[in-house]
Amino acid sequence: MTRHLFATMLLAGIAATGLGACEGNMADYDATVQHPIKVETRTALLILEPGPGGRVKLMDAPAIEEFSRDFGNKAAGGIEVRIGAASASDPLAAAFANDVAQVLVSRGVPPSAIQLSYATDPDSAKYGRAVMEFPIYVALADECGIWKDRPEFTPVNENTYNFGCSMQRNIAAMVVNPRDLVDAAAPTGRLAARADNVVGKYIIGGKIGASNETPALSTSTTTGGF
Repeated sequence: MTRHLFATMLLAGIAATGLGACEGNMADYDATVQHPIKVETRTALLILEPGPGGRVKLMDAPAIEEFSRDFGNKAAGGIEVRIGAASASDPLAAAFANDVAQVLVSRGVPPSAIQLSYATDPDSAKYGRAVMEFPIYVALADECGIWKDRPEFTPVNENTYNFGCSMQRNIAAMVVNPRDLVDAAAPTGRLAARADNVVGKYIIGGKIGASNETPALSTSTTTGGF
């Protein structure tokens, strides 16, 4: 009886050890755990020199376009615009501030997201620049190409350290809004007009695809011998 009890306890211990080994370290089997994509908040910054009469220079249009696009896709807050001015009532600074705001709005930035202020310290007043910034989400991933294990030796079928690293870096580089990796945006509803069109065609047995779609090639099969 004692021998049987001892054998039972021994088998139970071995089974428990085996189960514990099966749990393992998730990072060894899941690339998203080994190489997580980190989402952090940084500051997007754009500095503009005033043009004649306090206007935005045409040469700055591409930079403003990119700045506005990044705001629309990745912003974590509003845009703060500080204009260098001799005083709070500086007419040239006021004209520049107004033009900057109009240019941003024309590129899709909501007026409510723009916070204008004047910097009257000597350095700012001297150059009259527009300093624009907003908090922006960025996705960061591990550096790849680190070979610190033996790819040919995986006794418990674990991944190598570098496995899946490039995929994670590609996702981090391509994601439009890194915030979606942390907190996905709410889904939008389907366009009602299009849905009504599709359902109507489906009911009468009509073709659902758009008229300019290339029709599928017809195929035929034959059976039997020669």
